[in-house]
Amino acid sequence: MINSFFVWNCQGAASSKFYRVLKSLLQGYKPDIVALVEPRISGANADRVIRRIGYPNSHRVEATGYSGGIWLLWRASVTLRVLINHKQSIHTTIEEASGGSPILFTAIYDSPNPSLREQLWRDLLKIQVSEAEPWLLAGDFNATINEGDRTGGTSWNRMGYQRFKNFIQDAGLVDLGFSGPKYTWQRGRLMVRLDRALGNSKWLSDQANMEVLHLPKIQSDHRPLLIKSSVMNRQDRPPFRFLASWLLHPTFTEWSSGFWAQEHSLTEKLRRFTTEAQTWNAEVFGGIGQSKREL
Repeated sequence: MINSFFVWNCQGAASSKFYRVLKSLLQGYKPDIVALVEPRISGANADRVIRRIGYPNSHRVEATGYSGGIWLLWRASVTLRVLINHKQSIHTTIEEASGGSPILFTAIYDSPNPSLREQLWRDLLKIQVSEAEPWLLAGDFNATINEGDRTGGTSWNRMGYQRFKNFIQDAGLVDLGFSGPKYTWQRGRLMVRLDRALGNSKWLSDQANMEVLHLPKIQSDHRPLLIKSSVMNRQDRPPFRFLASWLLHPTFTEWSSGFWAQEHSLTEKLRRFTTEAQTWNAEVFGGIGQSKREL
């Protein structure tokens, strides 16, 4: 199963700070598919940055000068085939390398120009997607669905949001919602939900356990989106590690001593301890990695 997608309008990929932030995010969330939009570099510079990121496979639509551009990166466990290249999107089919039912995924970077943005919507409506194919679209749509998608501004284009709603309805798509802060883009006091994920009815039925998270806004004016399975696969659990900082917790010594007093073999004691210690760490001591991401 493809467990997660990471989608981010990074607003430039040339700086070393971008690389450090991205590597930290990818190490923390371990997405199978990465879509970076508006990298603002192309050619040899883009090749160099993509190699440093470390994913074995990539494909891109080049930026035009300092605007636009879409990068797709994916793990070796995933087979991705590009179906349509567009200046504002990359439309693909994806499946696990080991087999399984494919899904359609479209990475989006909608132009800030209304006429170009609406041209993309017309082009997306021409894609032949059957009712049996799950379809996910995610990225920066540069558009809102309703007045509640923005705050702090002085003007609002009602006609523009109605056209976006019409596209979503005509394409048979549904906004997949989100968890986390509502607005994904901020400049000064103006905050807008520009980045989102859309899916068709087959995606909703086949991927009912997928959720969309709005991640912390770092480096870029846009929050990254993480689209991931809400059910943790047991085989994906990290290996057991004893943390020296546990010894500083006032209850750890008393709690852990009970395992060694039980009348079981050493192997069984170790098995029980490692299982319970991971639970204790999460519930009592607090997962350090999770706390770092929340901060």
